Amino acid sequence: MVGKLNKPHPRQGLRPLLQVLGLVCVLMLPLPAPAGTPAPYGEYFVRLGQSWQDAGRLVPLPLPAAPEAAELDSARYERELDQLENRGGPYAEALAEPLADMARLLRRSGDIAGAQEAYQRALHVVRINEGLYSERQVPILRELFDIYRMTGDLAMLDGRYDYFFRLYGSGQPPYTPIRLGAGLEYLRWQREALRLGLDEQDTERLLALHSLNEKMLQQAAVDPAVDFAGYRALALSQLRNLYLLLDRYEPMVEPMVQPMGTGAPGGWKEVDPGQRRLETLQRNAVARGRTLLEELIQRTPAEQVEELADAWLELGDWNQWNDRPQQALAAYGEVASLLQEAGLDDLLHERLGQPVELPANGAFWQPRPGQDATEPVVVQASYDVSAAGRASNVDVKAVVSEHAGKAGKVRRSLGQTRFRPSLVNGEPQASARLSRQYEVLD
Repeated sequence: MVGKLNKPHPRQGLRPLLQVLGLVCVLMLPLPAPAGTPAPYGEYFVRLGQSWQDAGRLVPLPLPAAPEAAELDSARYERELDQLENRGGPYAEALAEPLADMARLLRRSGDIAGAQEAYQRALHVVRINEGLYSERQVPILRELFDIYRMTGDLAMLDGRYDYFFRLYGSGQPPYTPIRLGAGLEYLRWQREALRLGLDEQDTERLLALHSLNEKMLQQAAVDPAVDFAGYRALALSQLRNLYLLLDRYEPMVEPMVQPMGTGAPGGWKEVDPGQRRLETLQRNAVARGRTLLEELIQRTPAEQVEELADAWLELGDWNQWNDRPQQALAAYGEVASLLQEAGLDDLLHERLGQPVELPANGAFWQPRPGQDATEPVVVQASYDVSAAGRASNVDVKAVVSEHAGKAGKVRRSLGQTRFRPSLVNGEPQASARLSRQYEVLD
């Protein structure tokens, strides 16, 4: 006897389909942001008087010594230039130096536009006579960098940095001290450009920065001509890139289930390969930063105790900022052991004697051009920091009442800031009612 098939009730037949559709809807919802995402310390506010080199030269490059008072006469330079042009033409090699001198004179007198014109003409003369990659251009280029900063012409500054980078080998070996230094300066500028928001979409610049730094670091690691200081500078440069990558790039949220039928969902944009690449880098960034610093520690000569302690400190801060407290505490313990054994108690107190806002390497700090010419906005903050490095009971007041509106954002940001806690005998300690002044940068 053949058994009778049970025919499902119509509502029972819909149930599996509804379950699948419900799953699809859940998968298409945006993923919540991770709890306790750390604030990018230095981006919005910074401790009053604190600064880092990674944001560029705040004070313009010192000019060569001024001529004697009797020679501070632009008309004299004009006459000298006319005589040189009459003898050798408008591109005579001898014109470059007096043109640069006149540019410096105009800059001292406040004629920035005239100085820029004279610098550019001097640069042009050098290129015509000595070629596009003559190193004689470098002093002129560096002084032009200051001019572009003073005028706020960041697009021109960006282009000049590209030229400067090509001038010194585009990051390719051999890594002579000059070429490596130029590469590091170019990497530093790319971070500055990202923090200044030069690009409407910064995916391409961020990806290129990471890739270039990684390539230079790998090549320097096997190049016997690169000393430890050069390797260390490249490693710490890449670490700052990883901080930026973790904070600035937000992966696209995509549905995990596509509509049935067609391969490419109609109306949905295909993901840019660069975004895919950055998403992969971001997923691996915490592990990569840890490996980067572990390799730096292994390469640090044992006799360079301060550099070794600082590498362990960077590793501790990286773990602490990325919410890995046990790994952070272990690294901070290495710092304490190294400095105690070397009798460097003052340095130990400086590094671990008080809570420090993280990251402590200026990865996010970026004063805006011209900001140093205005009166800083200062707030007074008092708060507690737990042994886990979290601020609480935060109270913030503006020093000047007109700036009271800035206090609220600093208060909220301090609540999200990760701290390196103070340590006593290797154990993290809570700190009550710290009182600090901060400059607001935005």
